[in-house]
Amino acid sequence: MDKPIVLVLSVDPTVEPESIITKVRKLPVEQCQEALADGHTGFGYHIQTKYYDTDVLFCPWKSTSELDTLPEAILNQTEGILIYFDSKDRNFLKRLPDYARFVTDADIEFGILLCSELQEESETGITYREAKQFCDSLDVIELEPSGETEEGEAAGVDELIQAMHNFIWSNVDMSRKGESSGGELVADVSGNSEEPSTADEDERRAEEEVKDFEMLLTQLMQFRTNTSSWTRNERLAYAQEFAEIFDDMIADDD
Repeated sequence: MDKPIVLVLSVDPTVEPESIITKVRKLPVEQCQEALADGHTGFGYHIQTKYYDTDVLFCPWKSTSELDTLPEAILNQTEGILIYFDSKDRNFLKRLPDYARFVTDADIEFGILLCSELQEESETGITYREAKQFCDSLDVIELEPSGETEEGEAAGVDELIQAMHNFIWSNVDMSRKGESSGGELVADVSGNSEEPSTADEDERRAEEEVKDFEMLLTQLMQFRTNTSSWTRNERLAYAQEFAEIFDDMIADDD
Protein backbone atom coordinates (compact mmCIF):
# COMPACT_ATOMS: atom_id res chain seq x y z
CA MET A 1 0.00 0.00 0.00
CA ASP A 2 1.24 3.49 -0.87
CA LYS A 3 2.18 5.70 2.04
CA PRO A 4 -0.28 8.53 2.82
CA ILE A 5 0.92 11.96 1.75
CA VAL A 6 0.61 15.11 3.82
CA LEU A 7 0.88 18.27 1.71
CA VAL A 8 2.73 21.10 3.42
CA LEU A 9 2.13 24.62 2.16
CA SER A 10 3.42 27.95 3.43
CA VAL A 11 1.58 31.10 2.45
CA ASP A 12 4.09 33.10 4.50
CA PRO A 13 7.02 33.99 2.18
CA THR A 14 9.40 34.05 5.15
CA VAL A 15 8.72 30.41 6.07
CA GLU A 16 9.58 27.48 3.82
CA PRO A 17 7.47 24.29 3.93
CA GLU A 18 10.66 22.29 4.50
CA SER A 19 11.31 24.14 7.76
CA ILE A 20 7.93 23.03 9.10
CA ILE A 21 8.62 19.45 8.02
CA THR A 22 11.98 19.53 9.82
CA LYS A 23 10.33 20.71 13.05
CA VAL A 24 7.93 17.77 13.01
CA ARG A 25 10.36 15.07 11.88
CA LYS A 26 13.27 16.32 14.01
CA LEU A 27 15.56 15.03 11.27
CA PRO A 28 17.82 16.77 8.75
CA VAL A 29 15.93 17.47 5.56
CA GLU A 30 18.34 15.23 3.61
CA GLN A 31 17.31 12.09 5.51
CA CYS A 32 14.47 9.68 4.62
CA GLN A 33 13.58 11.15 1.25
CA GLU A 34 11.46 9.35 -1.35
CA ALA A 35 10.82 10.25 -4.97
CA LEU A 36 7.25 11.21 -5.83
CA ALA A 37 5.51 11.86 -9.13
CA ASP A 38 6.72 14.57 -11.53
CA GLY A 39 10.01 15.10 -9.76
CA HIS A 40 8.54 15.99 -6.37
CA THR A 41 10.15 14.77 -3.15
CA GLY A 42 8.50 13.17 -0.14
CA PHE A 43 9.99 13.26 3.34
CA GLY A 44 9.31 10.16 5.40
CA TYR A 45 7.91 10.36 8.90
CA HIS A 46 7.41 7.31 11.11
CA ILE A 47 4.49 7.38 13.54
CA GLN A 48 4.52 4.99 16.47
CA THR A 49 1.80 5.08 19.09
CA LYS A 50 0.44 2.70 21.69
CA TYR A 51 -2.19 1.59 19.19
CA TYR A 52 -0.50 1.54 15.78
CA ASP A 53 2.62 2.03 13.67
CA THR A 54 2.68 3.65 10.25
CA ASP A 55 4.69 5.81 7.88
CA VAL A 56 3.57 8.93 6.03
CA LEU A 57 5.27 11.25 3.56
CA PHE A 58 5.41 15.03 3.84
CA CYS A 59 5.27 16.72 0.44
CA PRO A 60 6.22 20.43 0.35
CA TRP A 61 4.16 22.46 -2.07
CA LYS A 62 4.95 26.02 -3.05
CA SER A 63 2.08 28.39 -2.29
CA THR A 64 2.65 30.06 -5.66
CA SER A 65 1.66 26.79 -7.36
CA GLU A 66 -2.07 26.24 -7.69
CA LEU A 67 -3.39 23.13 -5.98
CA ASP A 68 -5.32 22.14 -9.08
CA THR A 69 -1.94 21.49 -10.75
CA LEU A 70 -1.11 18.83 -8.16
CA PRO A 71 -0.16 15.60 -10.01
CA GLU A 72 -2.97 13.06 -9.83
CA ALA A 73 -0.61 10.41 -8.49
CA ILE A 74 0.18 12.63 -5.49
CA LEU A 75 -3.42 13.77 -5.04
CA ASN A 76 -4.60 10.15 -4.88
CA GLN A 77 -2.20 9.49 -1.99
CA THR A 78 -2.95 12.73 -0.15
CA GLU A 79 -4.70 12.22 3.18
CA GLY A 80 -3.61 15.35 4.99
CA ILE A 81 -2.70 18.98 4.45
CA LEU A 82 -0.84 21.55 6.57
CA ILE A 83 -1.09 25.22 5.60
CA TYR A 84 1.20 27.72 7.31
CA PHE A 85 0.12 31.38 7.25
CA ASP A 86 1.12 34.73 8.70
CA SER A 87 -1.51 35.57 11.32
CA LYS A 88 -0.81 39.29 10.87
CA ASP A 89 -1.76 39.17 7.20
CA ARG A 90 -5.54 39.53 7.02
CA ASN A 91 -5.48 39.05 3.25
CA PHE A 92 -5.00 35.34 3.94
CA LEU A 93 -8.66 35.14 4.98
CA LYS A 94 -9.63 35.75 1.36
CA ARG A 95 -7.80 32.59 0.31
CA LEU A 96 -9.22 30.35 3.01
CA PRO A 97 -12.47 29.46 1.20
CA ASP A 98 -10.42 28.15 -1.75
CA TYR A 99 -8.40 25.92 0.55
CA ALA A 100 -11.60 24.74 2.19
CA ARG A 101 -13.05 23.75 -1.19
CA PHE A 102 -9.87 21.86 -2.07
CA VAL A 103 -9.98 19.95 1.23
CA THR A 104 -13.64 19.06 0.69
CA ASP A 105 -13.27 18.11 -2.98
CA ALA A 106 -10.19 15.98 -2.28
CA ASP A 107 -11.93 14.33 0.70
CA ILE A 108 -9.04 15.23 3.03
CA GLU A 109 -9.96 14.62 6.67
CA PHE A 110 -6.67 15.66 8.29
CA GLY A 111 -6.30 19.38 7.62
CA ILE A 112 -4.65 21.96 9.85
CA LEU A 113 -3.88 25.66 9.57
CA LEU A 114 -0.56 26.56 11.18
CA CYS A 115 0.82 29.87 12.33
CA SER A 116 3.33 31.17 14.83
CA GLU A 117 0.62 32.65 17.05
CA LEU A 118 -2.94 33.83 16.48
CA GLN A 119 -3.91 37.40 17.27
CA GLU A 120 -6.18 38.37 20.14
CA GLU A 121 -7.93 41.16 18.20
CA SER A 122 -8.83 41.46 14.53
CA GLU A 123 -7.21 44.91 14.47
CA THR A 124 -3.79 43.30 14.70
CA GLY A 125 -4.40 40.29 12.47
CA ILE A 126 -6.31 37.00 12.30
CA THR A 127 -8.03 35.60 15.38
CA TYR A 128 -8.94 31.96 16.03
CA ARG A 129 -12.62 32.75 15.63
CA GLU A 130 -12.05 34.34 12.22
CA ALA A 131 -9.91 31.48 10.98
CA LYS A 132 -12.63 28.97 11.91
CA GLN A 133 -15.37 31.24 10.58
CA PHE A 134 -13.79 31.36 7.13
CA CYS A 135 -12.86 27.67 7.07
CA ASP A 136 -14.50 25.17 9.43
CA SER A 137 -12.97 22.18 7.63
CA LEU A 138 -9.46 22.95 8.91
CA ASP A 139 -8.28 22.97 12.52
CA VAL A 140 -5.87 25.64 13.76
CA ILE A 141 -2.64 25.14 15.71
CA GLU A 142 -0.22 27.78 16.98
CA LEU A 143 3.38 26.57 16.69
CA GLU A 144 4.76 29.20 19.09
CA PRO A 145 1.95 30.11 21.50
CA SER A 146 2.82 32.58 24.26
CA GLY A 147 -0.08 31.75 26.56
CA GLU A 148 0.08 29.14 29.28
CA THR A 149 -1.27 25.66 28.63
CA GLU A 150 -2.92 23.31 31.08
CA GLU A 151 -0.76 20.68 32.69
CA GLY A 152 -0.41 17.64 30.45
CA GLU A 153 -1.78 19.47 27.40
CA ALA A 154 0.41 19.50 24.29
CA ALA A 155 1.20 22.84 22.66
CA GLY A 156 3.08 24.11 19.64
CA VAL A 157 4.82 21.52 17.48
CA ASP A 158 4.00 18.85 20.08
CA GLU A 159 0.29 19.54 19.55
CA LEU A 160 0.73 19.05 15.81
CA ILE A 161 2.61 15.80 16.36
CA GLN A 162 -0.10 14.62 18.76
CA ALA A 163 -2.76 15.42 16.17
CA MET A 164 -0.92 13.32 13.58
CA HIS A 165 -0.65 10.46 16.06
CA ASN A 166 -4.36 10.65 16.88
CA PHE A 167 -5.43 10.42 13.25
CA ILE A 168 -6.15 6.97 11.79
CA TRP A 169 -4.18 6.83 8.53
CA SER A 170 -5.18 4.39 5.82
CA ASN A 171 -2.06 2.22 6.17
CA VAL A 172 -1.99 1.82 9.94
CA ASP A 173 -0.72 -1.44 11.40
CA MET A 174 -2.73 -1.87 14.58
CA SER A 175 -0.54 -3.25 17.39
CA ARG A 176 -2.30 -6.11 19.19
CA LYS A 177 -0.77 -8.03 22.03
CA GLY A 178 -2.48 -11.38 22.34
CA GLU A 179 -2.33 -12.35 18.67
CA SER A 180 -1.67 -15.99 18.01
CA SER A 181 1.06 -17.13 15.63
CA GLY A 182 -1.62 -17.52 12.98
CA GLY A 183 -2.60 -13.86 13.30
CA GLU A 184 -5.95 -14.50 14.97
CA LEU A 185 -6.99 -12.08 17.67
CA VAL A 186 -7.26 -13.97 20.96
CA ALA A 187 -7.42 -11.07 23.41
CA ASP A 188 -10.12 -11.42 26.06
CA VAL A 189 -12.23 -8.24 26.09
CA SER A 190 -13.39 -8.92 29.63
CA GLY A 191 -9.82 -9.35 30.89
CA ASN A 192 -10.80 -12.74 32.35
CA SER A 193 -7.74 -14.95 32.93
CA GLU A 194 -9.64 -18.13 33.80
CA GLU A 195 -9.31 -21.39 31.88
CA PRO A 196 -10.81 -21.46 28.34
CA SER A 197 -14.55 -21.94 28.30
CA THR A 198 -16.58 -24.25 26.09
CA ALA A 199 -16.67 -23.92 22.32
CA ASP A 200 -20.17 -22.43 22.42
CA GLU A 201 -19.13 -19.78 24.92
CA ASP A 202 -16.03 -18.97 22.88
CA GLU A 203 -18.17 -18.54 19.77
CA ARG A 204 -20.65 -16.30 21.60
CA ARG A 205 -17.84 -14.18 23.01
CA ALA A 206 -16.25 -13.86 19.56
CA GLU A 207 -19.58 -12.68 18.10
CA GLU A 208 -19.89 -10.07 20.83
CA GLU A 209 -16.38 -8.84 20.16
CA VAL A 210 -17.12 -8.51 16.45
CA LYS A 211 -20.27 -6.50 17.20
CA ASP A 212 -18.30 -4.25 19.56
CA PHE A 213 -15.65 -3.61 16.93
CA GLU A 214 -18.28 -2.93 14.25
CA MET A 215 -20.01 -0.42 16.51
CA LEU A 216 -16.70 1.30 17.29
CA LEU A 217 -15.74 1.48 13.62
CA THR A 218 -19.14 2.95 12.73
CA GLN A 219 -18.70 5.66 15.34
CA LEU A 220 -15.18 6.31 14.09
CA MET A 221 -16.40 6.73 10.49
CA GLN A 222 -18.96 9.27 11.70
CA PHE A 223 -16.42 11.08 13.90
CA ARG A 224 -15.73 14.04 11.59
CA THR A 225 -19.41 14.64 10.81
CA ASN A 226 -20.53 14.42 14.42
CA THR A 227 -17.79 16.70 15.75
CA SER A 228 -17.43 19.24 12.93
CA SER A 229 -18.75 22.08 15.10
CA TRP A 230 -16.67 21.20 18.17
CA THR A 231 -13.47 22.90 19.33
CA ARG A 232 -10.16 21.10 18.81
CA ASN A 233 -9.84 20.25 22.52
CA GLU A 234 -13.35 18.76 22.56
CA ARG A 235 -12.52 16.59 19.55
CA LEU A 236 -9.25 15.45 21.09
CA ALA A 237 -11.04 14.52 24.32
CA TYR A 238 -13.60 12.52 22.31
CA ALA A 239 -10.80 10.83 20.36
CA GLN A 240 -9.16 9.88 23.64
CA GLU A 241 -12.39 8.17 24.71
CA PHE A 242 -12.24 6.13 21.50
CA ALA A 243 -8.66 5.16 22.26
CA GLU A 244 -9.53 4.06 25.79
CA ILE A 245 -12.47 1.99 24.58
CA PHE A 246 -10.28 0.35 21.94
CA ASP A 247 -7.62 -0.30 24.57
CA ASP A 248 -10.16 -2.10 26.77
CA MET A 249 -11.47 -4.12 23.85
CA ILE A 250 -8.09 -5.60 22.98
CA ALA A 251 -7.21 -6.17 26.63
CA ASP A 252 -4.01 -4.16 26.35
CA ASP A 253 -2.67 -4.13 29.89
CA ASP A 254 0.37 -1.87 29.46
